[in-house]
Amino acid sequence: MNWTVEEVRQAEQVGALEAAVNAYDKIDVKLGHVAVGQNDYAVYEGDTLVGYMMLFPYLPNEYEVNALVHPDYRKQGVFTALLEAAKQDAKQNGCEAFTFVIDRKSKDGKAVIDHLGAAYQFSEYNLVLKKAELFLKPTEVSLREATEADRSLIIETLSEAFGDPLDVTENIYQQIDTPDRVTYIGEVDGRPVGIIRALLSGEDAGSIHAFGVKADEQGKGYGTKMLKQMVQQLFRMGRTKLELDVETENKAALEIYKRAGFAENGGYEFYLLEL
Repeated sequence: MNWTVEEVRQAEQVGALEAAVNAYDKIDVKLGHVAVGQNDYAVYEGDTLVGYMMLFPYLPNEYEVNALVHPDYRKQGVFTALLEAAKQDAKQNGCEAFTFVIDRKSKDGKAVIDHLGAAYQFSEYNLVLKKAELFLKPTEVSLREATEADRSLIIETLSEAFGDPLDVTENIYQQIDTPDRVTYIGEVDGRPVGIIRALLSGEDAGSIHAFGVKADEQGKGYGTKMLKQMVQQLFRMGRTKLELDVETENKAALEIYKRAGFAENGGYEFYLLEL
């Protein structure tokens, strides 16, 4: 069947498709519906959204890809139609590769990746908050909300913490510098030691990300203290459903998250496909 790829008509339709996929595959994919309508593609059967693909251009020449196909419309060319339309636009914009994000429990997702011949890159754990410390004793680490004047500090700190070049960090940060996120600077005696951010979704959820401690401040326990305080701050904002992702090989970060009350809740695998 020949499918027409078009723009998403209503953001709520992506949520409904996401729910159908999660229920059928027994996974917990969350695409972030605030970004619907930006770098994404849709396939409809009548008024029903049956296929959706979102691109995240975290590098000028490499885009992250998330896709959903309704269980009743798989193996009918929906994904192929989405992929071909996305590839055509991405190539015109200088993209050379797609990185697909697959829930590690998704058998159909992995079958598609095998068919495409995409190469495995790395895996991440998804962790959710199980136990929060809401009455923290005063520590030497404090959090303050970042301002526009802190932008260069944020970029430099995240570049240091994750080992990425400044231009790469700047590009990624630009893509995720949206109004639905909050950013805090961790300080000790007035000097900045780290950065921590959260994406706010729904009425009570938050996803912690872009969390890093400056290289010369690591190993002093500041990361754990920053994270615990961030949890407390988000609870004050009514955000009690908290999660974060971490690479499976990053054992040090994983231990920090567990000490702060987070526990594993599934994970994702990343696969690279050259265009």
